[in-house]
Amino acid sequence: MLTRDVAFEGFTHAQWMLLGQAFQRAPYPERDPERPVTESADEGLGAAPAPVGGVVAVTSGSVLRKLVSTRRGRLDVREQAWPEALEHLATRHGARWAVELTTGALEELVDRFGERLHPGQDYLTQALELIGIVRELESERALSAWPWRVSDWPVPSEHAVARAFDLLCPDGKAMVLGVFDAGELATCLVARRRGAGIDKLVGPDDLRHGMGLLSGDFRRDHRHLIQEVERSVAGVAVGCFGEMATFRSLAGTREPGAWARAVAAQDIIVSPWMPALAVPLGLDVGRAALRELRVLASWVGASHLLSREGPVAQAILGLERPTWLAHDLSEFLGFDPFRLLGRLLSRDLDPARRDEPGLGA
Repeated sequence: MLTRDVAFEGFTHAQWMLLGQAFQRAPYPERDPERPVTESADEGLGAAPAPVGGVVAVTSGSVLRKLVSTRRGRLDVREQAWPEALEHLATRHGARWAVELTTGALEELVDRFGERLHPGQDYLTQALELIGIVRELESERALSAWPWRVSDWPVPSEHAVARAFDLLCPDGKAMVLGVFDAGELATCLVARRRGAGIDKLVGPDDLRHGMGLLSGDFRRDHRHLIQEVERSVAGVAVGCFGEMATFRSLAGTREPGAWARAVAAQDIIVSPWMPALAVPLGLDVGRAALRELRVLASWVGASHLLSREGPVAQAILGLERPTWLAHDLSEFLGFDPFRLLGRLLSRDLDPARRDEPGLGA
């Protein structure tokens, strides 16, 4: 969604790296790869660390050729039993996901992608084309993934993304992310829209001088950042502001309702408020409510009612598109929102599936 002549200004290397760190969970201590990972709400109080990263296996027939961890690099295939289910492979190496590729799958992906690129395509079209090729390779059994198959990922249509972009940031407006730390603006990202894409990315160096004297409380100081963006870049369509520690804790949490709770407590400030944001936050609240119901049911000895095989979960999994809607919404979005909603809600009734990807996660 970037224009061909996008301007990138106002950043030092350190400020750019801080943007990534704001959404990076705190590092976990190294663990024994043979020790199974257990999930616990009391993580950090003696429990095993949560799964992190992924592991990729390259195979030829039934032979394991290469094994790579995104955290630890290349692993010794002689120490890995094979064949092994991807779920067990991920658990063995403390990973959140696992992928198996056949020899030559990556070369085939690159070849097909090159053949389907055309002059004038924007980045969004190219990205959707790439995802389509990955799905093809999965259907040809050249690639497999856990915990979700690639074909199950909710991939939006190009038209749906364009409409969402229009709602989130109208032409000529800007989106702002402000990360504060120790009473100062640690880093920020301002993205200004022009036409069909982002034509300007602005960092903190171009904005700090116009913010004036700060109070040390981001709940008040974020207004100075908004005013400076509107003065020097463009009117603000939507902004998200918070402390570095808050962003990092939310990036690492697996607890439903955490983001909604942070917004309600003003640990995260969304300003100006956008009605469309009520949908994902409402879903987050609903998932938290389901989790509390499951805990309550276990206290009164009725946990079977809220298990994955119980009547409530089966009813949620059975959610279908209303008959009056036909196929219009699915064709517009590129995926069936009712199936996705059923999966997201039902997984919260099963502790073993809380780490599955959500909306594209």
